Amino acid sequence: MKKILFFISVCLFSLSCKQKQEEKKVTYNAIHFSEGSFQQVLDKGTAEDKLIFVDCYTSWCAPCKWMEKHVFVKEDVYTFYNDNFVNYKIDMEKGEGPELAKRYQVTSFPTYLFIDGKGELVHLAKSRMEADEFIKEAQKALNPENAFGNLVKKYESGKMDMDELTSYAVQLNKFRDPKANEILVRVIEKSDDQFLRSASGWKLIQSFTYDDDSELFQFLDQNRSHFEKNFGKDAVNAVYRRAVQRNMYQYSRNNEKELFFESIDSLKRLNAGTRDIAIPHCQFYLQNLDVEAYIKTSDYYVNEQLQNDHETIAFIARSVLNYHKDNDQLMAQAAKLIKKAYAMAPDNYGIVSTYAQILGHTGEKEEAIKAGEKAVAMADTISSKVKKRAEQNLEEIKGLH
Repeated sequence: MKKILFFISVCLFSLSCKQKQEEKKVTYNAIHFSEGSFQQVLDKGTAEDKLIFVDCYTSWCAPCKWMEKHVFVKEDVYTFYNDNFVNYKIDMEKGEGPELAKRYQVTSFPTYLFIDGKGELVHLAKSRMEADEFIKEAQKALNPENAFGNLVKKYESGKMDMDELTSYAVQLNKFRDPKANEILVRVIEKSDDQFLRSASGWKLIQSFTYDDDSELFQFLDQNRSHFEKNFGKDAVNAVYRRAVQRNMYQYSRNNEKELFFESIDSLKRLNAGTRDIAIPHCQFYLQNLDVEAYIKTSDYYVNEQLQNDHETIAFIARSVLNYHKDNDQLMAQAAKLIKKAYAMAPDNYGIVSTYAQILGHTGEKEEAIKAGEKAVAMADTISSKVKKRAEQNLEEIKGLH
């Protein structure tokens, strides 16, 4: 009898070990989202002593689908999220979604909630983002000092120090919350030069400097060598480029040619990418209707510097459609450009849609309709909102003479 019991216990132990080994073998090639109700997920977070990551999406949200296709499937992303969180996703227009949207004040998509097992908000992030930024948001959630939900609570308690106020203002500004400027004013009123030269001061400058008339830009300009030494020349150049670009669009609208081209030279000195120079350069001639200059300039960029950049080529072509779709010469140039982009990326929805619309206006109706129908089929895999727009574009193309 003892031998039989011993044999059974050995078998059970072996079975248990085998099950544990099989559990360990379970792997995922994307973020693994738990099933069940919201309360069940909260309970799971409590049981595993983990925060819950909630992907708030809708069926029509194109950036949501982009994140799922391009970010959630990256190994460094899904490894970090699967190791550190109980992950959950919910359509905010179905089931428990509307109630949760109201509870957590979710008004844009995608929104990412990081909550504890009690359902308390710990951190919040929004919008489409690249993998490295997406991981950084998760790291903020795991760090109480940087977590947005904790910053909200501290702000409401009135016990925030200057560094925390800065972090809170920067987060709000990222969400385009009007309250960000209110807090910015408070921080600047309390700050001195030493604080503005600190890491927190640099965060303010990076987040809130849009033009060269601002107080923060003037401080950056006066202390440029300090910021380059401590935070990097590339990061400082990025702030300067943003200020230059804001001026450029004003100069372009007003046809202030000398000032505009001085800005182009400034962008080059600030190591701006080709896209950031090519697009405004071409648009200057569109806005001021210099047909020959637009054709010559767009040909130069497309043939000499954008040979592998189908997105930028398509953007330059699309700009003609937006500004001068009744100008035959400009539309002929747009058709030439979009055909190059289409040849490079025939499965890119935005390029296919633009290709169809431009060719519809340049008389290549049969090819335009064919591309328009392709765009509608592609939109099926994106969202209902995008599909509706694709169908409208197709009907417009069919109605052209």
